[in-house]
Amino acid sequence: MKAKSGRRARAILDFIIDLSKYLAMDQLPISEHNAGLFEHDPSTTYMHLVREVLLTYRLFLRQAAAEFGVTGAQLEVLRQLALEDGRSTTSALARDLAVDPAAVTRLVAGLERLELVSREDDERDGRRRPVLLTPVGRAMMLDLHARMHASEVALTAAIDGPSIESAVRVLQTMRSVFDPGALRRPSRSR
Repeated sequence: MKAKSGRRARAILDFIIDLSKYLAMDQLPISEHNAGLFEHDPSTTYMHLVREVLLTYRLFLRQAAAEFGVTGAQLEVLRQLALEDGRSTTSALARDLAVDPAAVTRLVAGLERLELVSREDDERDGRRRPVLLTPVGRAMMLDLHARMHASEVALTAAIDGPSIESAVRVLQTMRSVFDPGALRRPSRSR
């Protein structure tokens, strides 16, 4: 069984390596990227794919956050709340975002001042104060969602559907290698 899972993991990594050999956004082959302090190992180029995804996501966050007048971290909290139908707890948000609960508490306080979220008392447990998207916060996230889908039109002209589907499968596979239950987990925030 161990040999089979080892072969499967190697096959997954080989597939990821093959995919990562596509030209990066700056049109340089990965083997020609500036390695800085690090020696380049061609067998580990799949991590360059992860880096490109992170850089692209950071760019998206910076642009969206600036457009909506919040920080990137606040936008992450709002996005997670939207994924939870507008209601969660600070501890669940911290777990789902993989950040310190105290940081989420500070972010929620800032979002409350902006009137994008509110807190309410839990009738069953006085220690809990669920976080809810306000109507303004909900409208903002729906607007962001609509804008992101509209921007996909430009991406569709530049990247064909099968390439996107392949990239999504590769990233999901990578996530499942590092966390086998990641793609099967139900929401736990409620």
